[in-house]
Amino acid sequence: MGWTNLWQHEDVPPRDEYCPVYRSLDLFGDRWGLLVVREILRGVTHFNELERSLPGISRSTLAQRLRLLEKEGIVQRHSSADGKSTEYGATDAGRDLINVINAVGEWGVRWITPEARASEIDPDGLMLWISRHVMLHQLPSQRVVIRFELRGGSRRYYWLILRTGESSLCPEHPGFQEDMFITSRPVALYRLVVGKQSLQQAMDEGTVLVEGPPSLVRSLPRWFLLRASGPAIAAGSSRG
Repeated sequence: MGWTNLWQHEDVPPRDEYCPVYRSLDLFGDRWGLLVVREILRGVTHFNELERSLPGISRSTLAQRLRLLEKEGIVQRHSSADGKSTEYGATDAGRDLINVINAVGEWGVRWITPEARASEIDPDGLMLWISRHVMLHQLPSQRVVIRFELRGGSRRYYWLILRTGESSLCPEHPGFQEDMFITSRPVALYRLVVGKQSLQQAMDEGTVLVEGPPSLVRSLPRWFLLRASGPAIAAGSSRG
C-alpha cells in the first residue's frame, strides 16, 4: 500500500488558514490597517482627520481600509451627535489591538529606530510629528497651551494648543496664556518622543526642562504616549 504525501496533496489549500498570525497579517495586508486603528484609538474619529493624521495615505486607500476594518469587526461607524457627519470608533476587538500596536512600537524603538545626530533632526518636522501623535481622547476639556523652546544653532519657538479631541501647532504666539514650558535641544526631544528615554530620566539629566503645574507635568506621558518606562513623575519635578 502506497502512502500519500499530504504536504504535496493538490487538495491542500495554498494558504495557512489555521495559523492566527497568518490570518491576522492577511487581514491588515500592509501598514495602513494598523495605523488607521492606531489613529482611531488615540481619538481621531472623522475621515478627513484620519487622512491628515496619516501622511502618504490616499483617500481611496483610507476608505478601503476603513471598509475592511468595519467588515472584520475591528472598527465601527456611527452618525455624530448632530447627525451631520460620520464618526469612527474601535470595537472591543479593535481596542484589544492596543497591546499589539504598543508591542510593535517597542520592538521598533529597540531594533530599528536609529540614534539620531543633532544635524539630522529638523525642528519643524519633529514638532509636526509630535502634534500629530497626541492622544486626543486623553486631553483635558480645558485648553492647555505648551510653549516649546528648541535650542541648537538657533532658538526656535512653537506653541502646541491642546484640548479634548484637538491638537494645533502654531509657529507664532497664539494669543492665549501659556500653561507649560518645555525647553530642549531637538535631538533630546526626539529621544524622548520616540521612546529612547523616559520623561523623568530626561528631566533628571537636564536634557529636557519642563516648567508648569505638577498635575500637567504628570499628564505629559499620557498625552504624548511617551513609551519609555521610568519612575512616575514626581510632584516636585517642575516649577509652577
